[in-house]
Amino acid sequence: MYIIANAIKNIGRNKGRNTLMAIIVFAIILTTAVSIIINTTTSAIIADYKSRFGAEVSIETNFEMLQSKNVAEGYKKLTPQQQIDFGRSDLLQSVNLLATIDISPRKLSSLSESEMDNFISNFLSGAIRADGTKNPETVPIKGRIIAMDNLEADRDFKNGTRKIIGGEMYNNLNECIVSQQYAELNNLSVGDTIEVDSYFKNDPMTHSLTITGIYMDNTMLGSNLESISSMENRNNEILTGFDTAISMEMFTGEGRVSAQYFLKDPTLLSAYEKELREKGLADYYNVVTDEAGYKKVVGPVEGLAKVTNTFLIVVLILGSMVLILLSTLAIRERKYEIGVLRAMGMKKGKVAFGLLTEMLVITVLCLMLGLGVGLAVSQPVADNLLSNQIELAAESNNSNGGLSTTGRTGIGAPTFSSDAKPLSELQVSLSGDAITQIIFISLVLAGISSIAGIMYITKYEPIKILSERN
Repeated sequence: MYIIANAIKNIGRNKGRNTLMAIIVFAIILTTAVSIIINTTTSAIIADYKSRFGAEVSIETNFEMLQSKNVAEGYKKLTPQQQIDFGRSDLLQSVNLLATIDISPRKLSSLSESEMDNFISNFLSGAIRADGTKNPETVPIKGRIIAMDNLEADRDFKNGTRKIIGGEMYNNLNECIVSQQYAELNNLSVGDTIEVDSYFKNDPMTHSLTITGIYMDNTMLGSNLESISSMENRNNEILTGFDTAISMEMFTGEGRVSAQYFLKDPTLLSAYEKELREKGLADYYNVVTDEAGYKKVVGPVEGLAKVTNTFLIVVLILGSMVLILLSTLAIRERKYEIGVLRAMGMKKGKVAFGLLTEMLVITVLCLMLGLGVGLAVSQPVADNLLSNQIELAAESNNSNGGLSTTGRTGIGAPTFSSDAKPLSELQVSLSGDAITQIIFISLVLAGISSIAGIMYITKYEPIKILSERN
């Protein structure tokens, strides 16, 4: 107890030297606290982003390989079943599947019907293809079946362009919803059963669907409805479940599937590609991830984490060297004091414990002050650094010409989300993990600086210390 009390008194006796030491310790703890607070926050954000969004994957045709005649002759499009099978992987976080079927209901009218529909149909019906085969006899396409396996991924319903205004969303097999305009044109209401047919003239493959809801559709607002065909008018879309669509007879021959695959982590791309090759994916297809989109969103935060990590390492190295130097110089000034204590019979261990206690007291005081100030300044520091990283990311994107990847896998599929915005805000917080790291680093610094001085002075015997003084 005497050693601790004497150590505290010694701090007051050597105010000048200890004040300088405290300022340096405080500066190191402050920069450490700011860096760790920002790092723990960014790590949590990045982990959360990966867990919620993953990384989008697309399967693209390698057109360079198709320049080879042998490869081109063996080229085959991905089948709907292949795209569904590719979504069955433990490496994927989620899969969004969308089925599309062109239809021509015989007993229902469609919006925007015109002579253009008949012209297109007559032009294609029975026409001779490039390979010498003949197109089937068809009737005008008057709409589409659209089916998604994940309604939460439907942008139209998420952004309010479409909205259920009567009844409810389909939930079971062979249920559907239609647009308000389509329902009014055909005098349809919730509970009615409709028949949808294929566009093959002699093989309608009729399928019955029950209407469970009516949706408001504003996707065509601003469009010139007089200049489009019924196939292009999205108000003619009949929405149903994915399982319903793929169970239709007409899907087998003319149904199309587009798919979005989301990896659990972008680094799993090579493993996922290997898995697809084993499932039969041809070499003339490339498996790519939306790395550009991922970097656009998370890149600035990851850049911020790298900057603070580098800064922390530099501060700790330089700070440790400065503390060791100051501690050694301070101990050399106190050689006579230590020599007297040793001559009075105090053992090396107790002398070392007293010196360590002094440093720990200074460190603890600086730690409490550093945590408070560090939390206060972390937010403006993070905001400033993050804004710089966003600017660098924008410049990098511009220098790349603004090129984007192709997007979903499948015919008629939408592209990768081009409207993804960088994480432009970072709300820092002092977590328990951050506090633990800061305390640990502070105590290690105190120990390193104390041990350096203790090792320097305790290697001398008391008589030698006192004789040098004399």
